[in-house]
Amino acid sequence: MKTFSVKIPDDKTSFFLEFLELIGGSFEKQEFELTSEQKEFLLRQNKVPLDECISAQESYERLKTKHGL
Repeated sequence: MKTFSVKIPDDKTSFFLEFLELIGGSFEKQEFELTSEQKEFLLRQNKVPLDECISAQESYERLKTKHGL
């Protein structure tokens, strides 16, 4: 059996669930919500001066080097 992660538009959810049932598939609904601490951390990031920010590519390279990816 394979597992997929999909995003379905709100107006197509019932159709998708019927389709899964038709083909014998199953689903597990997962809700995700940030904790208060995570929200506060993200809000603090808005106060970082632009000249202290790095590009996504630079961030990737640093992580790759640090973790040997």
